[in-house]
Amino acid sequence: MVVDDEQEDAGMDGDNAEDEAEDVCAPEDLSLLEAFKAGIDLDVDGPPPGFIDDYWFAEPDDDEETRGAPRGWGGPGGGGGGEDQEEEGDEEDLSEDEGLGNLPFDPDPSLVWQAPADYQYVPAVERLRPRDRRPYRRGITQLPALKHWRYSHVVLEPYGRSSFKYEDPSQRPPRGYSNILGGLLRRYFPGIVNLPTGGCDVAWRWAHYSLAEDALGRGTLADVVVGKFWKYFKRAEGKENACDDVLHQIARKRVTGMHYEARVQCVRDWHADRFVHMTKEDARDTLMQPWQYMQNPPQYVGNDDRCFLAMVMWWTCPQYLKKHEEGKKKRAEMRGGSHIQGSIPISLHLQNEEVRTGAKPNVFAVLKKMKQRKTPHPETGSVWVNPQSETQCTSYVSKFKQKYGEDANPEAEDFDPEVAVLAGEGLKHGRLWLGDGCVDPAKVPSLRQIRRGHKSGQPEVESLPRV
Repeated sequence: MVVDDEQEDAGMDGDNAEDEAEDVCAPEDLSLLEAFKAGIDLDVDGPPPGFIDDYWFAEPDDDEETRGAPRGWGGPGGGGGGEDQEEEGDEEDLSEDEGLGNLPFDPDPSLVWQAPADYQYVPAVERLRPRDRRPYRRGITQLPALKHWRYSHVVLEPYGRSSFKYEDPSQRPPRGYSNILGGLLRRYFPGIVNLPTGGCDVAWRWAHYSLAEDALGRGTLADVVVGKFWKYFKRAEGKENACDDVLHQIARKRVTGMHYEARVQCVRDWHADRFVHMTKEDARDTLMQPWQYMQNPPQYVGNDDRCFLAMVMWWTCPQYLKKHEEGKKKRAEMRGGSHIQGSIPISLHLQNEEVRTGAKPNVFAVLKKMKQRKTPHPETGSVWVNPQSETQCTSYVSKFKQKYGEDANPEAEDFDPEVAVLAGEGLKHGRLWLGDGCVDPAKVPSLRQIRRGHKSGQPEVESLPRV
């Protein structure tokens, strides 16, 4: 079946209109286990190997109406672009959402899965006391229809391994490429996918989009997302493959961050329903009972009850709680944020600086500025956002001077990826310790290459500094 852009845009407009309706959910009237059981989308030839479990199924579900429907599209919030992230979580935090790798698994009987009839909210601390009126919540960010999008001629160029820059900064659209990609990922969220190893799971990762076929016959949902994205923007001529590689890297991070922020937003929305204003910082460290999560499904899940139930089961299982505590401990060890850059990619930050000043900015000077506070810390007096940021910058300066001489100024010279590798004693998970994303990956030498060409008088390769 072939669907042209005008037909799909019409469908998108209809979905967007539905998004404006109030999402009413009454989980106390819903049997969660029955909802999950009834919503499973079985294959025509039967469920995948290892899926049937006596705990969940007395007999196979044979509801033809649920078979083959576009998952995650229906109902309020099912078709819009979703709320774009205001900030990105740390890499350790974003790794929390990975699921158990196979559904179903037994829900914890010690947890509360139905809303208690006599429940009364009691604030844990004074700042979480209910207010006189409901806190303001930003509305759903709609994905613009292609027929109204006037920036499809804007060209994106690869910048580093996981970001783009605009070929002409003056043509930058009001909705950035990351915002558009986030909307597409939410709109075409697969829900629950069949795993190649047997069983199924929530599409926690970008790779899972490749396991779900599009209901309109346009390939996998990953193909649909990529294809639709390149209708909103153009790839730089001669760099088409590199643009696709960067897009996949961005999508990989965006999907993980989408689920991370979904749990945080569930916590904030549940408290907002009780006139409690909760910051993201408080919400990240707040864990709730299953019945509390179930009252505020993420917009991109729509009416896919079985998918959201599986997500809640993961958020409340011991494995997730362990990963959550590990991430919380790592955040505490940082003793501060990672930067003051916000959610703008470093590539666009450098481009904005160039437009503002009319001169090409120094990469290291910008990186250093992003890791320093505007005012010293009230207790330590340090201007650095955390101790590791200071160690990163001072190590880079030290190695830079060893290579180019004591009079060399890294804030006046081009960023040197070899010096960054030396300062970090190699790459960490394939990433530079400082300035990753600012350099073409093809120009980043490995530690082995540096050691092979090392000569006397050149900077020594030392152990990775730790805080």
